[in-house]
Amino acid sequence: MNIDTDYKLDDITLIKHLKDINSPFVPKIYEVYEEVKDILNSRVQFVFPNYTLHNTGHSFRIMEYMSKLVSDYKLLDELEITLLIYAALLHDIGMAISDKDITAIKADDFPFCDIKFSTMKKLMGGNEELALQEYVRRIHASLSGKYIIEELKEKLLIPKLAALDFAQDLALICEAHTWDYDRIKTELRTHEIKGDYKFNSQFIAAILRLADILDIDGNRTPYNLYKLIAPKGISDDEWKQHYLISNNEKITVDDRTQQKKIVFHGKSTNASIHRKLLIYIGWVKDELINAVSLVKGMIPQYNLVYDTTPEVNIQTEGYTFSDYKMTLEFKAISSLLMGEKIYGSRTLGLRELVQNSIDSCKIRQEAEKLKWEFGEEQYQPKIKVILDKDKNQAIIKDNGTGMSINIIKKHFLNIGVSYYNSTDFLLKDFNYRPIGNFGIGFLSCFMLSNDAKVTTRDYGSKYKYTIELEKGNEYTSLTQAEDVRFDGTEVVLNYSDFISVFNNDIKEVHGFLSQYFLTDGIVFELIDKSLTKSEKIVQSIALTEPLDKGLIKIDFKDYLKEVEGYALIKKKRPFIKQFDEIDFDEILYKYDDEKGLVEIVEPAKLKIDDYINGTELKYFSIPLVESNVEDDFLNGLNFTGDVDEVITKMENELTWVSIIVPKDRQEELAETSIDRNTVYIFDNLETRDLHQIGHSKDCETKAFVKKITLFEGRKNTLYLPFNKTERDHKFYWWKTSDSKQYLFMRSVLIKDFNFDIDVSASIFEISSFITNITSKKFIPDISRNNVDAETRKILNYIIGKAIHLGARDNLDLDKDEKQTLENFIRTYYDEKTEYEI
Repeated sequence: MNIDTDYKLDDITLIKHLKDINSPFVPKIYEVYEEVKDILNSRVQFVFPNYTLHNTGHSFRIMEYMSKLVSDYKLLDELEITLLIYAALLHDIGMAISDKDITAIKADDFPFCDIKFSTMKKLMGGNEELALQEYVRRIHASLSGKYIIEELKEKLLIPKLAALDFAQDLALICEAHTWDYDRIKTELRTHEIKGDYKFNSQFIAAILRLADILDIDGNRTPYNLYKLIAPKGISDDEWKQHYLISNNEKITVDDRTQQKKIVFHGKSTNASIHRKLLIYIGWVKDELINAVSLVKGMIPQYNLVYDTTPEVNIQTEGYTFSDYKMTLEFKAISSLLMGEKIYGSRTLGLRELVQNSIDSCKIRQEAEKLKWEFGEEQYQPKIKVILDKDKNQAIIKDNGTGMSINIIKKHFLNIGVSYYNSTDFLLKDFNYRPIGNFGIGFLSCFMLSNDAKVTTRDYGSKYKYTIELEKGNEYTSLTQAEDVRFDGTEVVLNYSDFISVFNNDIKEVHGFLSQYFLTDGIVFELIDKSLTKSEKIVQSIALTEPLDKGLIKIDFKDYLKEVEGYALIKKKRPFIKQFDEIDFDEILYKYDDEKGLVEIVEPAKLKIDDYINGTELKYFSIPLVESNVEDDFLNGLNFTGDVDEVITKMENELTWVSIIVPKDRQEELAETSIDRNTVYIFDNLETRDLHQIGHSKDCETKAFVKKITLFEGRKNTLYLPFNKTERDHKFYWWKTSDSKQYLFMRSVLIKDFNFDIDVSASIFEISSFITNITSKKFIPDISRNNVDAETRKILNYIIGKAIHLGARDNLDLDKDEKQTLENFIRTYYDEKTEYEI
């Protein structure tokens, strides 16, 4: 099937010119064309059936755009024109990947690329076809360069100099159509000589990029072909977008000023596609601005005299469209994102900076480990906080990955665009998942200082970059220098601003660092230059001290995956084997349908099963106001008018009694107010029964319904006491005033997280615990102080389960007790999560 063959190579303006000047390059151009035309016209479309055409027609149109984009192609060297033609023809040849290479890619055995297809497939939701297309698309420019060098080198020769070729130069120009302009400036030159010919690689690359992006119209996506192929998903939108544009001639010249302009004419019936088109035109504008900036200062034949704002003439049908768009005001947004409203405290700006260093070091450590060979020195992560009062500098420095210019421009200087969420990073498929996810963390440095200077070098690059920033100012300075001795990233803040946040006390800085970070595997130092003093910051997830008597250690790694740490528990109380072991903490009575209130003299003789309904024993708990506190109670009631408030304030001065009822009557229990007019509290239980055991006739009181929860091991003879927390309560079942409970996520403290496990055995209590979540799947909220409700629920569940399993395995229990605890775990922790071993 012949597709899009309106153009012939003989018709191309640049080819005609080379023929007119009898260029010796022409025969080889035709040879190369004959070799690649079938590949471009069939193989690319086979690999990318749903993408816009990248065939010879596309290449021919690019050649025509090239002849119109340049000021005067006749002033260019014939090798430059030849390179333009070859670049137009071959820049997408890498998309025509062979079946052999496809097989290698799908087997994660493609040596030309360090991206794993399996990772790409995972990111594409398991869609193998889409994953292959995206995989090849990302590397197609490099594959084009590879093809040129390996397959065409012998044809890309300088006339009369058989040993001199320009394959490498052409390969780099083709690869550059997916680079950013900073890389073009760095890796391509403006003046090269080959034999009798000269060329400007930067200029040729810029023209290729402009011509490529301008090829958008009905010629590229013929409507009949669009209907025939019926592309889906992202390519569907791309084809529709292309078909909007109706004009072939997109470059016009102002006769008066001789200034050129890019012009688009077309029609749209779809507002959504129209919006996408405007994004595309924005790309054209950016490309044009970059190209004009690149050639500025070059000799006249490379001038690009353009109005850099494209003219857009799109007619709409069925809707009204305006040029209005949503914008963000930098000062307001940056103030919001770096303020205490998100983080809660200005000191947490230091947490964000150190956290960035930890992420960077952990990623580099994993990358270095992959390429480490026996006998080589192993990478050691290092983080330093340096306070230099004399130079008025507070410095946070690490030896992590550093940042490339691409990361700086796309992510660091682009608020809210996290590198760690980018496809570029995710395709590296690191096991470590950085805690930074929102792309706003660095702004928090302005809670510590009004200005900041960042120096960084990507550990695989020779270039160091220095960025200077000022609070509330969107403009920055960026300086590049060669410096392979500099390692990682360094953030320099104003010392006076910084130390004032910590109450001008370096000890507070030390305390903050010691509290907020786990330092396992990291050399972490706080350096005070004015005192020539260096202190190590050490906080380990490992237990470094001997256990106190009675404490038992539960290691989370024995029960959970990607969760480090431990809990220390101790036995709290035994299992319940008879009624008198149930802890009421009050004088105990029972209700009898015939006798009313009966004091229990020998509770051990009661059968537990008579009073427990399922797992619950409900009972009345009533405070008695005896004569010795009657006056105080009445005075309090006269003052507040609220009996609940008075009971709460006098709780320890009142005499409390517990009244149990048979299990078949417990559902009838209800909280009841008791005053002079109350005769019956519950069925045959009367107010006068309370008077007979000491309650004042003149005072109100209240019957509260309480419950004790017991899990049955053996009826009447073995029960496990436990706590079951209602969702609307905040009951932290192991918390004591001197206990330590810390949750870290990727070695950074989540300071506002509270554990509130729903169901917990009462035979042990937690003395302390420390947990570090290393799993990629858990992400803190934007403040990094907490997690969302679903994450909190999962963490409570898996840690609660691990503690109970550890108690089962480590407490001194007999066979029946252990089995009862096992049954308890199966009942309340029956779900097996992906985080469990």
